[in-house]
Amino acid sequence: MGNIETSTDRRVPKRRPGGREKAANTNVGTTKLIESNEKQVNEIYLSTVGKDVDTFTVDQSNTLFYIANQCPMVGGNSVYRARSLYRLIDDEQQFDDPQLCLQHGIIVKSLVARETNTIGVVPNPARDGATLVLGKPLEEPGVFILFNPVGKEVMRLKVPAEEYRMSFATSGLATGVYHYRVVTDLGLVGNGRLSIVR
Repeated sequence: MGNIETSTDRRVPKRRPGGREKAANTNVGTTKLIESNEKQVNEIYLSTVGKDVDTFTVDQSNTLFYIANQCPMVGGNSVYRARSLYRLIDDEQQFDDPQLCLQHGIIVKSLVARETNTIGVVPNPARDGATLVLGKPLEEPGVFILFNPVGKEVMRLKVPAEEYRMSFATSGLATGVYHYRVVTDLGLVGNGRLSIVR
C-alpha cells in the first residue's frame, strides 16, 4: 500500500485547440459539400479563434463568406458556423435563406407568429357582471363563448366589430372557474379563465 500516490496537487495545463486537432482536420477526406464546408470552417476556426487570433486573411474571409452565403439545407450546419465567424468581420451582413434555398428548389417557409389580440375579463373574479376587454377591436363581429368547469357551453354572446369593451351579466352563473374564448370567422382571437364568486 505504500506505493499509492495521494498527492492531489497535480495541475494539468489547459490545452488550446491546435496541433492535433488541425492535423486531424487536414486528414479528413471530403466528397460532399457539407463535408467540405465543415473541414474549411474548422480549419479557419482552428487557425484564428482557436489560437486567440482576431484577424482573418482575405482568403479566410472569402471562404467564410462563400460558405455563409449558402442555403443551410444544402451546405449543412457549418453554414451557420461560418456566419457566426463572418460576423466578426462584418456584423451587418444579412443572409436571405429563403432566396438562397430557392436557387436549389427548396422553399423555406417563414415562421411568422400570428398577431394576437390580448383579451381579458374584468373584474376577475366577478360577482354579478363582468366586461370583456380587447387589446384592439375586432375587424369583424365575433362570438364570446363561456364554458363551465366541465366544458359545457353556458353562454354565447355576439361581440361587435370595432368595440374595445363588452359588458355582460354573470348573476345567473354558479360559483366556479369558467373558461372563455372569443372567435371570429378567421379563428380563435383569444381565451382565458373567469372566476365567479358569491
